[in-house]
Amino acid sequence: MLRLYLKAFEKLINATIMVEPNFAILLYNLGIKKKRVVMRVAICGANGFIGKNILRELVKDGYEVVRIGREHFKKEDALFNSLESCEVIINLCGAPIIKKWDEVYKHELYVSRIETTKRFIKEIKKLKKKPKLFISVSSVGIYKEDLVHDENSLKFGTSYLALLAKEWENEAKKSEELGVKCIIFRLGVVLGNNGGALSELKFSFKLGFGTIIGDGKQPFSWVHIDDVVNVFKMAIKSEKMQGIYNLVAPESVNMKTFIKTFGKIIRRPVLLKMPNAIMKYRYAEGAENLLKGSFVIPKKLEKEGYVFKYNDLYNALENLL
Repeated sequence: MLRLYLKAFEKLINATIMVEPNFAILLYNLGIKKKRVVMRVAICGANGFIGKNILRELVKDGYEVVRIGREHFKKEDALFNSLESCEVIINLCGAPIIKKWDEVYKHELYVSRIETTKRFIKEIKKLKKKPKLFISVSSVGIYKEDLVHDENSLKFGTSYLALLAKEWENEAKKSEELGVKCIIFRLGVVLGNNGGALSELKFSFKLGFGTIIGDGKQPFSWVHIDDVVNVFKMAIKSEKMQGIYNLVAPESVNMKTFIKTFGKIIRRPVLLKMPNAIMKYRYAEGAENLLKGSFVIPKKLEKEGYVFKYNDLYNALENLL
């Protein structure tokens, strides 16, 4: 009987860690759960949708995670001190893309990505013991619209997001000049609960029906949050991974297929189309990120042996809904 109670208690602890990673630290300090540090990893953007999921899994696997927040960029030595002894730095910083873009917000998009990355490179340069790996994210929005792209494609877009992504990647690559391996993930739309695109879409279906954005023909490259987490874990452990990767599911669809599949799973009709003019009124220049897209292939990830947990849209959405 005691053994059953202990087993149930252990399951409760593990479930709580999945919800709140900081609980693991408390348990370790109390000696309830044995601390086994695999390595020290710094995450900038750990409070965001993607960051929370990555942090949770790393803590569960025994990594010591250092959260990097805005306060670290305000004091001269705070970021440097936090990065010391870290073997991996993950940079997920960046203001949300799906917002109304005026000139002020475009500046925020720039500062939160480019200036933050520049600061990381500056602090890494000062470290006596450099990290082994610097991971940065980017966007599939870097590519020219309506074409098919793998990582070898040099056909880049000319939108503000495309230019921003290109400069962001160039800043991240400077870590290689310091002897630090660099991996950049060009992310598609990340699907997951408690954040991201699905939260917005669920809200739109509350009226009882769905709405197709624009004409629905625009390409829509997506990826399940579980695959994002698994790929990041693979990158941390891998000796051979390096350079740029498209982090998207193998199956690209268009916007109409995405919305229709969503509606089918939750049993709601898709009745209307949202005209481009309304999208541009709501999001200004930011509407282009919803009205245009490209078909992106994760060629490099698959070539290096990653098997997607969710490689088709229906199964991915069915899991989340």
